[in-house]
Amino acid sequence: MALIRQQFSLPMFNLSQISKTSVLETLFGRRSTPNSPTKTSSFISFSPHFTALPIIRCQSSSITTSIEEEQSHSTRIFVKGLPLSIAEGFLIKTFSRFGKVCKAKIIMDKKSIHSLGFGYIWFVNEDSAQSAVEEMDGKFFCGRFIAVTIAEPESRTSHKRITPYKF
Repeated sequence: MALIRQQFSLPMFNLSQISKTSVLETLFGRRSTPNSPTKTSSFISFSPHFTALPIIRCQSSSITTSIEEEQSHSTRIFVKGLPLSIAEGFLIKTFSRFGKVCKAKIIMDKKSIHSLGFGYIWFVNEDSAQSAVEEMDGKFFCGRFIAVTIAEPESRTSHKRITPYKF
């Protein structure tokens, strides 16, 4: 340590030698008090004016026409046989080689919050989804064989209880 101190001329401080006021003055500055021009004190200045953040309005994407719903199901693929430890980001990265991926969703058990071994991937166009199905169906993926199909349209009725995929 002495060699480093001599080489760089670093002063050695004992923590008891540093006063709180010098630390506060270093962090927040010095300001003369109006009563005594020679006496200084530490201060923190807060501005009463704050910049307003812009208001962003969100629109639900669930409001679609029946034509859009018919087209959207053919751009969504269903993948089963996924490893339980897979992440949605990894699915997006893997399947993006077939075309632009909008999103991926791994279905989770609501009680245990574990993957059920299947999920959905949304593509921008039908050709990308179809090529992903043709290329990946029955392939060995992350230590498991997966089944990939074009997803069926969602029913408008209540959803059935989802059970984990088992081989």
